[in-house]
Amino acid sequence: MKKRFLPFALIACLAATALPLTACTDTQEENVLRIASWDEYIDEGGADSYVEGSRALYEEFEDWYFEQTGKRITVDYVPLQDNETMYNKIKMGDRYDLLCPSEYMIMKLAAEDMIQKLPSSFFDPSLDNNYYVRNVSDYIQKEVFERTEMTDGSKLSEYTAGYMWGSTGFVYNPEKISADEVKRWSVLTNEAYVRKITAKDNVRDSYFAGLGMYYEAELLALKTRLNDGAITLESYKKQLSEKMNDSSVGTMSEVQKLLEKMRGNLYGLETDEGKLDIVTGRFDVSYQWSGDAVYTLDMGEDDEITDEPLALEYCIPEAASNLWFDGWVLMKDANVDAATAFINFLSIPENVVRNMYYIGYTSCIAGDEVFSYVEETYGADETEEAPVSYDLSYFFGDGHQLLTSEDQTRRQLFAQYPTRDTIDRLVVMKPFDRETNERANRMWNTIK
Repeated sequence: MKKRFLPFALIACLAATALPLTACTDTQEENVLRIASWDEYIDEGGADSYVEGSRALYEEFEDWYFEQTGKRITVDYVPLQDNETMYNKIKMGDRYDLLCPSEYMIMKLAAEDMIQKLPSSFFDPSLDNNYYVRNVSDYIQKEVFERTEMTDGSKLSEYTAGYMWGSTGFVYNPEKISADEVKRWSVLTNEAYVRKITAKDNVRDSYFAGLGMYYEAELLALKTRLNDGAITLESYKKQLSEKMNDSSVGTMSEVQKLLEKMRGNLYGLETDEGKLDIVTGRFDVSYQWSGDAVYTLDMGEDDEITDEPLALEYCIPEAASNLWFDGWVLMKDANVDAATAFINFLSIPENVVRNMYYIGYTSCIAGDEVFSYVEETYGADETEEAPVSYDLSYFFGDGHQLLTSEDQTRRQLFAQYPTRDTIDRLVVMKPFDRETNERANRMWNTIK
């Protein structure tokens, strides 16, 4: 990624005393904002920040909040390992004001009445500090959140403020495997690439890949019907979602057979190590989340890691893939004012850019300043011989076309912002109920 520095003036440093979480009064508790999120999922400041020498954004929020409200706040930012860890900690009694779970966990927490709806005032664009509602992409808010129903019939948008979003797909070495082959989920069981592929070491992502293999021919035929005008886009998306969320006993049994075959063909299952191992040539294909894909593609260009630049690429299977997102939600009895202020603080364009730069994932926030950052990072420079036009209007609004190099249509830019026709085949994963979750875990444990 290219790096530039924003003009940055720190708000006057105001001494704030950290308040203990134990043995404190009710008044003190109100001054602590407890946030549970993921490790390395916010700009921590310092030399690696977009703004060198800055502090962590959650520390800067404390000063910003005081300036806006005249109230002191201390942020207790707790990084957790994964959604299941977060869920278990909450079930055991841990209390947070603000959480940043993934889409299926948001639905699960809402169904179990562990989170509350965002206040209506949060969505009022006339309020000065409501940066989220003024800057969130229409695609995220209107096409994803407002069209995703919770189990009680309410909309996801009532509970969630989007943070980061993306897809899942294959990072691959085009010198070792063709793009046509990684367009198919069946590459995971292709014996021509035995011990040359990795997949995710978790039940949900692997089961989703198994569904992709199981329904691949059917979904490709469905896509042909869409292209021929035989079905509407709405009908196509509905059928796609039904297939890629099928957790019936019979389907899971068939998917298990495919996953067993996949497991025998893989180099291994991984969570993070695949990002480096594919760069060093240990294998040629890795099933990854889009943000990790960007990091992996960046590493392939790092001469401190590899002797020769390695132009890895990112492909989203043609049949279907996952549209994932992480969003901010309020727990019951949360400090609503401080928690929603934190969401809005992170939605200030300068802070959005800082987070995207630091963690490599794609923000749900749009706006001209974010587009300028994307253009600066991936736009063609004056030496580019044959730049191509990349349409980002679906995310940033009409007229947002980016001139970029042809290879970026398969690399970092594509991983961060898939084309409009690509996102039409992305599916939001829904939560398993208790019985299905237990059945899926038993299946996965036999495969691992």
